Amino acid sequence: MNMSSQIICTYDFLNSPNAISNSSAKDIPTILSIEASFKIIIDHALYLETSISIFEFYKSLYRWKRLVTSSFTPAFYYYSVEFDHDDEGAIVSMVPSTDQGRIQSIWGDERMNTVFPLNTLVMCLSDLERSLRIDLETYFEIKLDAFIRHIPYSSPKL
Repeated sequence: MNMSSQIICTYDFLNSPNAISNSSAKDIPTILSIEASFKIIIDHALYLETSISIFEFYKSLYRWKRLVTSSFTPAFYYYSVEFDHDDEGAIVSMVPSTDQGRIQSIWGDERMNTVFPLNTLVMCLSDLERSLRIDLETYFEIKLDAFIRHIPYSSPKL
């Protein structure tokens, strides 16, 4: 099977900049209410477009990135507390094998080839975590470090 060559992840915040502030750092309902339109585009074709709780998604990326080393790439899974993922699976996942990986979504276009070189996916997700952190802090004028412990995180149920 040939590997896809290009993956782009984009997001647009759906809430106004004043929808959350540093004083909301422990306010879980407010944290979960902040949404973004999230897209994954593979080889110039739309694979996924959905609204997600962007802080929850960020926490998944943040936890994954802290586990990545030069010799080990863990699988990435994004679940939401709003969905029972025992039945459906991850909203977004990246499952690595030796030197390639597959990005998937329960809501993605399953006709599309989602296999990439592993380093492409690691770079994509790492860049996404970094840019999302900067954009969340800039757009909402907050410090994510104050929030990170309080953002709900749904881990994979193995």
